[in-house]
Amino acid sequence: MGQRRRVDPGWLLLVTPVLWGATFPAAQLGIEQIGVLPFMAWTRVLGFITILVAVPLMARGELRRASVRRVAGPGLFLGSLIFVAYVLQTYGLARTTATNAGFITGLYVVFVPVLALVLFRRRPGRAAWVAVVVSVAGMILLSVPGLSDLRPRFGDVLVLASAVVWAGHVVAVGRYAGRHSAVLLSLAQMGAAAGLHLLAAIPVGWNPVGALDVWQLLVVTGVLGSGVAYTIQVLAQETITATRAVVIMAGETVSAAAFAYVWVGDRLEPHQWLGAILVLLAMVVSELGARRAAVTRLDPSTVP
Repeated sequence: MGQRRRVDPGWLLLVTPVLWGATFPAAQLGIEQIGVLPFMAWTRVLGFITILVAVPLMARGELRRASVRRVAGPGLFLGSLIFVAYVLQTYGLARTTATNAGFITGLYVVFVPVLALVLFRRRPGRAAWVAVVVSVAGMILLSVPGLSDLRPRFGDVLVLASAVVWAGHVVAVGRYAGRHSAVLLSLAQMGAAAGLHLLAAIPVGWNPVGALDVWQLLVVTGVLGSGVAYTIQVLAQETITATRAVVIMAGETVSAAAFAYVWVGDRLEPHQWLGAILVLLAMVVSELGARRAAVTRLDPSTVP
C-alpha cells in the first residue's frame, strides 16, 4: 500500500478564519450584555480550559517539566500580544460594526511583511508596499459612515491598532512554532492571556451570573474562537510560512461579514463595499507578491 498523504496544513488552517469570523458578531452581542472586560476574561479562560483538556490527547509524550519551562517565556510573550490585541479590538468593536471590525482586522495581512522588515530586516518588496497603500485607502472608505464625513470612527482606529498587534503575533508564532510543542505553546499563550484578562477585569468584576446568560456566545468566542482556532494556527505554522498563514487567516474578514450579515443584520453602504473590495484586493496583492518572492518561514536560525 502507498503511504497515506498528509493533509496540507494550509487547508487545516482555513478552519481558523471561519471560527474567528463568527466571533465578531458573537463578541459584539456578548459585550453589550456583560461588558468588555468580563466578556474577554471569560472567553480567554474558556479557551485555556479547552486547550488544557486537549493536552493529554495531543501532547501526551511532550508534557515534561523541561518542555513546560522552555515554553513559558514564549507563551508569556505571545499571550501578552493576544491580550493587548483583544483589548484594542474589543473596545473598538464596541464602537463600530462587526463587519467593519472584521475587514479592518484583516489588514494584518499587509502589516506582517512590514513588521518582518522592521524587526528582521526582511525586505517585503514593492507588492507589499502597494498592498499597504491600497488597504489603507480601503480602510478609510470602509470606516467612514458617509462620504460627507471622512473622519474615521474611533472604534475603527482602535481595531486598526489591534491589527498591527495581531500581525506581530503572527510573526512571533512563526518564530516560535517549530521550536516548541504546538499544543504546549498554544496552552502557554492562552494561559498568559487568560491571566492578564482576569487581572484587568478585577476592578469591574467578572460577572459570573451575566456570563451564564451568554454562555452560547462564550462557547463561540472562547471554546471555538480561542481554544480551537489558536491551536490550529500554531499547529499549521509549524510547517507553513508566516506570510502564507496570514493570507489564509485573512479570510476571517469575509467570514466576519457573512456572519454579521446573518447574525446581527450588518449592512454596508456602496462606498463601504468599495472599501471592503480594496481591502480584499490588498490581500491578493500581498499574497501574489509573497509567492513571487518565495518568502521562507520565519525561523530563529535564520534571523540575523
